[in-house]
Amino acid sequence: MLAVGGIAALIAFVWTGPRQKTAAFTPKPAQVAAKEKTVPFDPKAKEVGERFIETAVQRKNLAESYRLVAPALRGDMTLAQWTTGRIPVIPYPADTSRAAPVKVDYSYKDKALLVIILLPRHGVHMKPQTFLLGLSAFGHGKNRHWLVDYWAPYGAPKIPQGG
Repeated sequence: MLAVGGIAALIAFVWTGPRQKTAAFTPKPAQVAAKEKTVPFDPKAKEVGERFIETAVQRKNLAESYRLVAPALRGDMTLAQWTTGRIPVIPYPADTSRAAPVKVDYSYKDKALLVIILLPRHGVHMKPQTFLLGLSAFGHGKNRHWLVDYWAPYGAPKIPQGG
């Protein structure tokens, strides 16, 4: 037993295996991604986002919502699969009779991210919920259109109180 332990320690602390070659350090400036130019938020993207909440999020008229989501969100789901309601969109019983508070987190030529606070419908006992809604532009010219490519709840994690 002592011999096995000694061999294991020898392997763990002395022998480190084959050495990997590391690239030599070159003092070049770091590569920085180009910053995208901010543009005014496109009203057509707003319409798509609103309709997405009224359909996919509320699970109403799912066939229409299928045409509002980008492949990144839809995945390989067919229209028939999508209309079952078992979709990768977190539902929420939103009150769409009034405008929801919205903050444009960023708006670029081909993508935007919104922070939306949804309030529950009257009679639904749920807290308001904040969501992130991502949109991307597809196509060119007259075929250019916006699709929802991201939908997720937003919030800080709950941290337990010590005691």
